[in-house]
Amino acid sequence: MSLLVRRSRAAKLAAGLFLGAFALAAGFPVHAQQDAGSAWISLGRYTATDMTAADAARVRAERSAIAQEAAFFAYDLSLPGWKYSQAVCPDIPGHLILHYRRAAHNGAESLFTAMVPRDSGRVQVVPVLYRGATPFHSAVGSERSLSVFNRAVPGSLAEKELQPSGAWLQLALCYAELAGAEPRVPRAADTDPALVRAPAPTLLISEVNHTASVTFTDRIAPHRYTVWTVAFDGRGRVVAATATSLGDYIGRNVHGKAPEERPLPAQSQPKIIPLPPASEPKVQSPPQ
Repeated sequence: MSLLVRRSRAAKLAAGLFLGAFALAAGFPVHAQQDAGSAWISLGRYTATDMTAADAARVRAERSAIAQEAAFFAYDLSLPGWKYSQAVCPDIPGHLILHYRRAAHNGAESLFTAMVPRDSGRVQVVPVLYRGATPFHSAVGSERSLSVFNRAVPGSLAEKELQPSGAWLQLALCYAELAGAEPRVPRAADTDPALVRAPAPTLLISEVNHTASVTFTDRIAPHRYTVWTVAFDGRGRVVAATATSLGDYIGRNVHGKAPEERPLPAQSQPKIIPLPPASEPKVQSPPQ
């Protein structure tokens, strides 16, 4: 397999030449309970009852801190109906990523992400939804999401993952999870005529300043999908992100600011370079 060059909207943001990569990241974890052997790629995800004993104990120990931090962002965990689940991200080894959800009587959902340190440190909350409405700044590209993610991911690990042979798709999915999503990425091109424009997972790397962006498709419903683009600087820090819903209606940007359209320089000719052999994604088994 070779690297496929894609001129996506993210590429048009670039000031220099980009190399495009299309491949699954080596050793990418697959959610065993729902997606193992299926057409989807996703991070491991556990309900509160499926978590390991150590992780469950850590959540109990930080229950008060989680409630206090959530209250700062106007979430009241004393109300009945709150439930949480855990997303497993190898690129954030020092924290538990928890999605807290509560549905109102009319079905409107409240949602936030809690980053709970495995050892010492402060619980951090990223607000996502308030009774079905997004905050003033969407979590997808908010300063809060960017700063929390960049503090949680070791810089050396981010730089390693953003190499063509690294787990760059995994890193971008970790950011999407922190921003409140639970993405499912198609393993192969979708045959649904409404989804023929859905881009495959793509890594774009600038040869000028070594910045990078990852684009992937999240299948959110029949005939609908969200296109994510997560941009990184030369040190592997996330600097921007967008998520645009497409499918049975075209081009509605539901999260973050729409990328600015800028043409690539005329002299920029993308190169095609060979992709290192990819290993079969590992299946992550739920804890016993």
